[in-house]
Order: sequence, then structure tokens, then C-alpha cells
Amino acid sequence: MTIRAPRDRSDFKVALICALPLEAECLQQVFDNFWEDDGHKYGKAVGDSNVYTTGVIGEHNVVLAHMPGMGTVSAAAVAGALRVSFPNTKLALVVGICGGIPYGKNQEEIVLGDVIISQALVQYDFGRQYPGGFKRKTGVRDTLGRLSPEIQGNLAKLETSRYKQRIRNNIATFLQDIQRKLPGTNHPGLANDVLYNSSYVHRHYPPTICDECGKDDEICEVALKTECEQLGCESSMRLTRTKSTSSTKERPVAHFGIMGSGNTVMKSGQHRDRMAQADEIIGFEMEGAGVWDYLPSIVVKGVCDYADSHKRKGWQHYAAATAAACTKALLVEWSVEDTPTGSDQLTFEKDVREMGKKLEIPGIEDDQADVKTLVKQRLSSSAAGRWLLILDNADDEALWVNKANSEGRRSTLMDWFPSTAHGAILITTRSRRVASYLAGREVIELAAMSADQARNIFMNILENPELAGDQAAVSTLLDKLTFLPLAIVQAASYINMTQETVPPTWS
Repeated sequence: MTIRAPRDRSDFKVALICALPLEAECLQQVFDNFWEDDGHKYGKAVGDSNVYTTGVIGEHNVVLAHMPGMGTVSAAAVAGALRVSFPNTKLALVVGICGGIPYGKNQEEIVLGDVIISQALVQYDFGRQYPGGFKRKTGVRDTLGRLSPEIQGNLAKLETSRYKQRIRNNIATFLQDIQRKLPGTNHPGLANDVLYNSSYVHRHYPPTICDECGKDDEICEVALKTECEQLGCESSMRLTRTKSTSSTKERPVAHFGIMGSGNTVMKSGQHRDRMAQADEIIGFEMEGAGVWDYLPSIVVKGVCDYADSHKRKGWQHYAAATAAACTKALLVEWSVEDTPTGSDQLTFEKDVREMGKKLEIPGIEDDQADVKTLVKQRLSSSAAGRWLLILDNADDEALWVNKANSEGRRSTLMDWFPSTAHGAILITTRSRRVASYLAGREVIELAAMSADQARNIFMNILENPELAGDQAAVSTLLDKLTFLPLAIVQAASYINMTQETVPPTWS
């Protein structure tokens, strides 16, 4: 299926956010197209310091934001700026690597390379440190909000056995494609997937002499940077994994559950297990909480370690690849609501066809008919009589302003305007460039509605004046609606429907 290039940044509905270059590198391998390769550059809003890559995955136009660093603070800054530059984002996927709990929901095994998809986030390092230990804040105002109904519905669909299997099959397919392009993302081998008892710490043990290891549960810098084999971690402390002997042992599995998010890297098996038991967390990462309050989002991350102190190489690149493969598998099944726009050419042609039907123009219902030309010819004819045509929300410059390309002059909607003395066209637009191009010196600029005019419209539409409630609250509401007539009408209509007064909290 060929995906039409977005007209501008408002056409992007799906955002991807990566903290590490290796995560973005893997994710770019599952793009089906990059818009910059076709000469389409979409820029960013004034003041936005983010760096983006735009393209296509499946049936979705996507924008990938490259974070300058890890952590929730950096993620929040990136998400806030992204929301301004790409205002119609319906879904943001935070993609990368994470630490995993050895056992997920219903005690299903989670192994290195599996992928965790968040159903909720817990900010595990947000709280207070008391003498007796750390206590996480759990009040309503201190916790991250619920997922939108649309995202909850999509996740509920994907948790059914049918779609779980489809996702798993697609992950395997897309992963093979990534590994063909990036050989460094191959599976490190089952022998390298080792889980130790949670009480067994990655540090120097006798006969090795170390002044730091073991003192007040400390681990020296040398031990932290040393692989388990070189450090001499005891094989007797390893735990057996059932999946290591299964026939599908190297096929990653997507697990749905609660993800822990914070600025503290989880590197303790015992703390990991306590938090998992308290909050049903199945993974730990560092960016999701920063994005959560700015964009409708979920976290998709591959498990590169067991969130303990032990160190093994090779899993980060493989986990980044499985997360990227899972992201594409997810988007193949994901439905995002279309955002209709008044300037969309297909919508415009549909409206012109309906106009032609009302004028009873012969041939207008033919699927192959040039509806704009037929309507132009009819309205240009004196037989049409006097008429007024109103075009509302003509905001998209690309549909109205002529620009030359490699093939010469490009046709625009302006080409079908009737040329006659017995008709008139009234166009409304928020674009000064479109207004000047279409009307020249005949542009009439409407001033913003005053507060008194806005209040009069609001009160006149209300079925019962008492529904207005507190007048100060009404003033605040109208101010937040920026005195836009359509928004005021919609707000008043909603109050008429619900019979609820304007909340006093607005004041």
C-alpha cells in the first residue's frame, strides 16, 4: 500500500522516541520509507530544539525524536517540544531497552530479548527517603494518569491470543530483517542468558582481595565494569530457566504489564523483587514517565538485563532490535483515528460532487467524472442564475497556492473557480498567505471577538441561564476558549446536553 506524503506536520499521528543511538539505529531499520529521501522535509516549530526523522511504518506516517540523553527530565523536554511541532500526535511509543523481572504476570518467564509493552507506568523513584527506607508516593496527584480509552482498547485487542500470535510471528520476521542489515544485533546465545539468585551480588569474593566489595553492601568500580565470567560469579548461584530448553527459545515474546520508570537505574535483584511484588512491575526503564504526561503514550522496550547487579555483554543491541521489531509488529495491528481537515482535497471533491447533485448536473454521479470542471462550467453559465459560494477553513497553502515543480505548473483548487459576473465566492481562512494569494487587496480581516460578545453568544445559546453558574467561572471558560465562536457554541451545546453548570473551579 502506498502512503501519501503528509502535507505538513499536522498529518503525523504516531511519534517514536528513543534515548540511545543504538535504539534509534535499530528502529530506523523497520521504516518502510524515509520522507527526506523523497525530498519532503517538515521542519519543526520555532523554539523546538529536538531532532527528528520522518517516514513510514506500515500504514502510519511516523516521526522519530532522537533524545539528547537518557532520563525522565530529558524525555519530558523532548515530549513537550514534540507536542508543539506535531500537534496531532495520537500515539507516542517510547522504544528501546530495559531491565526485566524474571517472571511476569501469572508467573510467565521473561528472558533476555523479550519485549515489554506497558499497560501502565509506576514512577518508582518518586517519593521520600526515611531513616527506615524509601517510601514511594502513591497519592492520586502523585501518580501517572490512566491511558486513553483508545490506547486501552488497542492494547486489549492485542492481548487476545489471536493478536499475540500475530505479533510474535511478525516480531520474528521483522527481527530477521534488522539482523540482516545490522549483524551486531544477532542473538548472543542461550549460554549467555544467565539469571542469578536475587540475593547473590555481583562483586569480588574471596580469595580475591578487595577493600570495597562487601563493605556496607558496596560494589567496587572494578567489579561493576567486569563481566561475570571474569569476576568469577559462581555457577552454583544460577537459576534454571524453563525457556532455555523450549523449541522456540530464540523467538522473542511480547509481555504486557506495568513498567517501572525513573531516573535511577535498577541494579539490585532484591530491590527489584520487592518492587515487583509491591506494584506488579515487570520491567524498569528511564524515559516513559517523562513522556507520559505530555503525550498519549506506551513504552515498548526489549529486556537487556534482569535489573540486577550482574553484567553480561551483547544483549543491549539484540534487545534494541527486538524492541524495534515489536514496534513495527504493534503498528501493523494498531488503528489510529483519522483527523479530518476542512482543507483536505478528497473531502473538498466530495462536497463539490454533492453540490453538483443538488444542481442536477448531468454526469456528476459518474465515478470517472471531473466533478470540479462540471460544477465550474455550470456556475459559469448564465443559466445558473445568481449564486454565493462559501468555502470555509481554506487554510492549507498546498491546495491553493501555485508552485512550479520539475513537471511545470501544478494545478490547485483555485483553477476550478467559476469566472462569471453573476456569482460571488466568500472564503474564510486563518492563513494570511492563502488570503493574500486568493483575494489580493480584497482581504477583510475580522477582529477577535470581545469578551462581552463572547458572553452574549454563550448565554443566548444556553437553554437555561442558570446553567451558567458562577459568572467568574464563565469568564475563565470563555478566555480559555480564546473567544472562538465555534468553540463557544460547542461548549454551550455540551452544557445543554449534560445539564451541568460551569464548574466553580474554573474561576
